[in-house]
Order: sequence, then structure tokens, then C-alpha cells
Amino acid sequence: MKCNICNSEASFFYKGEILNKYTIEYFKCANCGFIQTEKPYWLNEAYSDAIATLDIGLIGRNLELSAITQKIISTFYGNAKQFLDYGGGYGIFVRLMRDKGFPFYRFDTHCENTFAKYFDIADVQQKKFDLVTAFEVFEHLENPVEEVKKMFGFAPSILFSTLLAPTSAEEFDKWWYRAPLSGQHISFFSLESLKFIAKQNNKKLYSNNLNLHLITDLEIDNSAFIKAISPKRKTLLERVSGKFFSDKELPRRKSLLEEDYKSIEERLKKLG
Repeated sequence: MKCNICNSEASFFYKGEILNKYTIEYFKCANCGFIQTEKPYWLNEAYSDAIATLDIGLIGRNLELSAITQKIISTFYGNAKQFLDYGGGYGIFVRLMRDKGFPFYRFDTHCENTFAKYFDIADVQQKKFDLVTAFEVFEHLENPVEEVKKMFGFAPSILFSTLLAPTSAEEFDKWWYRAPLSGQHISFFSLESLKFIAKQNNKKLYSNNLNLHLITDLEIDNSAFIKAISPKRKTLLERVSGKFFSDKELPRRKSLLEEDYKSIEERLKKLG
């Protein structure tokens, strides 16, 4: 199999079950480290619901990414006037960013626009933007190279999130981001594969070497990018509690996100 990023030879890497029914093979490129599934014949079934049932981190992720994006724009794109969220799902992120004063629009061919109606790609006359965001999109792409070129047709910079893949099959087997029950994650990137995409488009890659990345023609320091996406010391709740409760810490509870994820995962397995 040919690598979907650099067109080098991709060798068998891992075999596993998806959607509780299909056993499929994954292939890894020896040149750029990109991991891809075999031809994903199951995608129509996987996208019977555009947003996977297991994506219970959707709200929290959009809240966090809206704060990060605000900081990125303020730091590096101060004169930018118009933005596009590519693969924008229900429109939650677009609504949050517009609430912050950033003129974002949404583009998504799979999902209904629920929260950003009238602010879709079809609603804007000038379809040229200063920055494209693509959060939790890259791992869904069957043809990443073509899709990235399409993104660059809208804007010269892409700010995106995708978790970098583990290097061994043993780690990949246990990796939650493989998301086998949804069947929607079919492309898994290494840092080298992202660098290849950047070079292919005459751009530069900046990354936190984990999950957040920027491909752009801007000349910036990677440490400045990492600083810009680093969370603030205090959450909004902590700042509010400090203001109204004399800086006394409110009782903190452990997030139910991981527990809920595992619970839903078990239910889906039983349904299969």
C-alpha cells in the first residue's frame, strides 16, 4: 500500500476490529511514520451519526479550543478579519468564537449546522479567510493531502488538532484515539508526516508535539506557539471563586469524562 501522505511504501502495522464487526488492517509508512487504515469501505455506516456517540468531550473541547484560538489570533493574527472553521460540526465553536467577537464561519459536509445558522460557508460572499481552524478533523480524512490543499484554498494558515500517533503496535492497540467503536478515525499522524504536509505546501509547521499544530507561512518561534496555546494558570471557575469567595478554593471534583466514556464504550460493545 502507498502512503497517503508521501506516497512511499506503507507496510502492515496492526490488525483490529472496528464498529464491533469488521476486522481491518492498518499500515504504517517507513518514510514519514503516517498510519492509515486499509481502504475504509465502512465510512457510510460509521457516519450514520455525524458526531460519534462516544464524543462526549465535544462541549468541553470547544470551550478549551475557543480560548486557545482567541489567544493564537490575538498573538499572531492581530489584523485578521475573517475565519473559517473547517469540519465545524454542529457549529458550537463558530458560535463561541463569534460570541468573543471573531467573525468565524462554518464549513462541514457531514453534519447539520445547529448553533451557527446563517454563519455557514454559503452565507459569506467573500470566501477567502485569514485562518482556517480544523479541530479533530485530520484523523477523519481519507485523502489528507487533497483535503489540506482544499483548506489552503480558503486561507494561508491552518490551526488544527490531532493527537500524534504512538510508534509501536502495542501502544497503538491500547490507544483510545484509535476509536474503533466509531470507525471514523482512519488517519493517524506523526510529527514527520505533518512536516511533510507543510513542506509540500511551502509552509512551516509549529507544534506542541502532542495534539495542537499550526501550518502557516508565518515566521514565528515554536516556543512562542507553545506559550500561546498553554492553558492559563487558573480556570474561569477558579477566577470567579477567587473574586467572590476571597480566594478560597471551592471543593473540586474529579471529571466524569473518562468514566462516562468507558461506560458508553461498554454499552456500545454489548449492542454489537
